[in-house]
Amino acid sequence: MTLFPVPIRAVSITSPLWAQVTQSSRERTLPSIIQTQKDLHHWWCLTWPEGHLQKPHAFWDSDIYKITEAACNFLVTHPDPKMLAEVEATVDMIRKAQYPDGYISSYFTTHGISKRWTNTRDLHELYCIGHLLEATVAYEELTGTGRLLHVAKRVIDHVATIFGPEKHKLQGYPGHQEIEIGLLRIYELSRYQPAFDLAKYFILERGRVYPDGEIFYDKEAKARGADPYDDMGTEHKAWFHGPRDYAYQQADGPLVEATTVKGHAVRAMYYYAAATDLVRLSSEKDADALAVKAALQRLWRDLVDKKLYVTGGIGNARHNEGFEAPYLLSDLEVQGCYAETCASFGLINWCQRMLRLRLDSEYADVMERALFNSFLGAVSADGNAFYYQNVLRTLEGQPKERNTWFAVACCPPNMAKLLGSLGPLIYSTNEDKSLVAVHLYIGSIMQVPGTNIVIEQQTNMPRDGRVKLRIEGTTRLALRVPSWAQSLAVSAKGEVKNGYLYLSSSTDAEIKVEFGMKPEKIYANPLTGKDEICLVRGPIVYCIEDVDNEGMSIDNLVLTDGPVSDGQEIEIGSIKALTLETTGRQIQPAAGKGLYSSRPWMYGPRGHKLIPGLNLALTHSQSL
Repeated sequence: MTLFPVPIRAVSITSPLWAQVTQSSRERTLPSIIQTQKDLHHWWCLTWPEGHLQKPHAFWDSDIYKITEAACNFLVTHPDPKMLAEVEATVDMIRKAQYPDGYISSYFTTHGISKRWTNTRDLHELYCIGHLLEATVAYEELTGTGRLLHVAKRVIDHVATIFGPEKHKLQGYPGHQEIEIGLLRIYELSRYQPAFDLAKYFILERGRVYPDGEIFYDKEAKARGADPYDDMGTEHKAWFHGPRDYAYQQADGPLVEATTVKGHAVRAMYYYAAATDLVRLSSEKDADALAVKAALQRLWRDLVDKKLYVTGGIGNARHNEGFEAPYLLSDLEVQGCYAETCASFGLINWCQRMLRLRLDSEYADVMERALFNSFLGAVSADGNAFYYQNVLRTLEGQPKERNTWFAVACCPPNMAKLLGSLGPLIYSTNEDKSLVAVHLYIGSIMQVPGTNIVIEQQTNMPRDGRVKLRIEGTTRLALRVPSWAQSLAVSAKGEVKNGYLYLSSSTDAEIKVEFGMKPEKIYANPLTGKDEICLVRGPIVYCIEDVDNEGMSIDNLVLTDGPVSDGQEIEIGSIKALTLETTGRQIQPAAGKGLYSSRPWMYGPRGHKLIPGLNLALTHSQSL
């Protein structure tokens, strides 16, 4: 059974938590990042001629496209004439920047158009085009004018003249995956067949090894007079294990042969998300799609069983912003903990796509954990400061502060993109709209497209596990039973399958559900080497901060076997949240300040106060 996420316009968010977060993103984050781009003069890079004094980075175009997509997502449900005028002016700029043959890139316009398509491994041409295609989908769903769809089809046609299996074309693929997602989204929007064909080619061609042992990037480097064996680029050689470390780009072998998640985490998530869409959009008997599906299932298990932080973050190696050995899940940034915000964004999108292939609660469990913790914790309450990395722990005197902007500015626009399209993460329907699946428990009202069915979800989640669902019209429901739920009580009869409670068809009904939600201690697999305890309550991972535990050195905490209880209600902005309380011991090092001592540690009893990790403050803190 294939599921379809409901359109953005079909869902109105009523949850106090998520309404505040999305409002903050719409009213503060989005205008702020647009103004920052303008202040830095990046926003106008598509208008610059060859030889312009300020040289754009190879990915600057993508920031414009992502911000435009985010703006369109918000405008669907919250009309804003000023923001719409900004979007239309940006579309005009994009249309004027496109070459007669369909090509578009500020980097190669300013550096010299003759150099285009000579270094797809490093220079992000296809990556930027992918974000243009995604912006096109958002813009056309908002306006339906065709003004960007015309641009998109022309650039797809151009790319199809450059890449493909024919001998006169480049038999290659991008260095940073993204165009594959954009192509398949364009295909779903317009059924433009060249978009599907090109996406399938890129996904299946990636990592193909030639008889001489080389891949496309080797041939491309030689064609431009470079040596693929030198050091993969002197500027960023620390990213790689050595020459030709193509695992960084998931290009060390074909996807259908992959068994482990490798390389750059964001690239990997974008790749797997697109490949999942390819499976869904292909014929059920397509041998290539079946092989890709089997590979994705292997990669999912490798990620979830061996390389996923308890917060839902991914990327356990700073040097390559990605994956290293299994079970190597350090807490400190200096030890390698990275957990990039964009990687969490990519994981959430992959989870949503896996749910469209198969309704299995594990996908939604991971999506929820990442959404509430490694993603939401990355933005400040006012929406104007962000984490790029989401480490699990800091050390005394070394706080990790959020930044208002980054030289590589991928995270803030992705935050806005996702928060502007939250509704489709919550609900899905089957093709004939006879079934509504509820993946996330977020207060909202949803009108099933093309029907008179309305679902209203009332809940204080994550404050407690009570959910009330009001149904107008007639439909069946499939309600996710979260893995953290210690009990389940529901006012209607149903059958649980793959972690979803399927209820009989209901007409104008009210259904009450209560998931048992109590504080819980979570322990890591011994192979991680982490003799640590994590405290969670429902979907929320809690952290302990020195600002809430005065006089305590939280570098030296040991939790005891005592109980964990609900604590006080606190406010995060205008949102009410619950603290946790427990007891433990504080290590008191033996006399002397040396690194080692012959005297054993001593312990003193202490009470601990923990707060939701989504409020990770600008203080010394740890999640475990």
